[in-house]
Amino acid sequence: MELPETKDTIVAQATPPGAGALAVIRVSGPGAFQAANSFLGPNRLRPRHRTASLLPVKDGNRLVDRAVAVFFRGPASYTGQDTVEITCHGSPYIIRTILNLAVRAGARPARPGEFTLRAFLNGKLDLAQAEAVGELIKAGSAGAHLAALTQVEGALSKKVRAVKADLVALLAELEARIDDSYEEIPHLELKGFYARAEAARQEALRLAEGFEAGRGIKEGARIVITGAPNSGKSSLLNALLGFDRALVSRESGTTRDTLEAELELDGFSVLFTDTAGINARPASPLELAGIARASEAIGRADAVVLVLDGAIKETPSDRRAEREALKLAPGARLIRVVNKADLPLKPGRQKPGSFKVSAKTGEGLGRLKAALIARQKKTFSDGAQAVVTSSRHFAALSAAARELGALGPLLRRRDFPAELAAERLRAALDSLAAILGETAPEEVLAGIFGSFCVGK
Repeated sequence: MELPETKDTIVAQATPPGAGALAVIRVSGPGAFQAANSFLGPNRLRPRHRTASLLPVKDGNRLVDRAVAVFFRGPASYTGQDTVEITCHGSPYIIRTILNLAVRAGARPARPGEFTLRAFLNGKLDLAQAEAVGELIKAGSAGAHLAALTQVEGALSKKVRAVKADLVALLAELEARIDDSYEEIPHLELKGFYARAEAARQEALRLAEGFEAGRGIKEGARIVITGAPNSGKSSLLNALLGFDRALVSRESGTTRDTLEAELELDGFSVLFTDTAGINARPASPLELAGIARASEAIGRADAVVLVLDGAIKETPSDRRAEREALKLAPGARLIRVVNKADLPLKPGRQKPGSFKVSAKTGEGLGRLKAALIARQKKTFSDGAQAVVTSSRHFAALSAAARELGALGPLLRRRDFPAELAAERLRAALDSLAAILGETAPEEVLAGIFGSFCVGK
């Protein structure tokens, strides 16, 4: 997929399609002012930079609307080019007419993400910031909004650039000695060199390790509720949500299929999946099918809530449910919940670290909710900071850390191969540069900006 031409003039609606009170139309490119002047206000309009003007929109001599236009002279604009933003009434007819007038004046319809692509290519944003613009638009929770906003503001880019700067300095020291055929430069102090390279590796790893929490912040943490039949899983889901989402009955095996619901907890999105009870002795093919679907859901979980009925002794189904959770989701957190705390608890039912709750009275639900989002909350515990939410960034940081990790064995060799060490540093630098868009190929750029909406 080729990138679009960036030297022509483009136009698009920047607000959602359909009728509304107002709509915003954006025109950008070398001919933006000329195109806008062909249908806005006096024919010889002299636009002032960053000044809003109420102007008539005319199709020839016919008045179409009165709109507010703001003119931005490049490079002091979002795209870095001359740009006009027109706020008109949100009539589909008016919007369509203005778009057609701009095209008639030499503009072409913009492709998805093309305004932000121009901002990136003109140095207004790096690639990590540009990607975050799309995530900011999609943010559906306070946590996702904060994660995207900190990236747009350059928090992640700043940390990546700091690691890059350290590696550039290390590479410069190596290359100077590689080129020093007369050995006029003192030998490399390997211990200090390794310490600096290791510090850079640790920082790349630290950023990469935040990806799981970051992905949960962006997409919502996937929480699967499992346990033995009739342990109160569906009752717990309803209590957490605050309304009856799942059917509840005294009869065992009410839930046969997976049931999903989304909730925002303290600004973080949580995606709950209620599952069929894990029975040690399934009684029917339908129950077996329900358990199979529960197992699939557990395998995709970020955290598994294992519900135990605290009012009865441990059962074979309890033991099987715990084994399934540990086996199918080894990387997920296991949160043990002892339900029915409003009834007398059987001895030994509450293990250390488990949560005692009552889906009936609400006892303990506050502590459980806090535990469900503890990892996401910890990410912002010391204020807004760089959060890795993109799998592309995670892969690049991990690759850089691997290259830097390979330096250790090289530095310990008696015949220190400086050329090989330099190659490792260059590879790590290339990975980090890809995050910022310094080395990203056209296919990557096209894929990133192609996922944006038209007009952004």
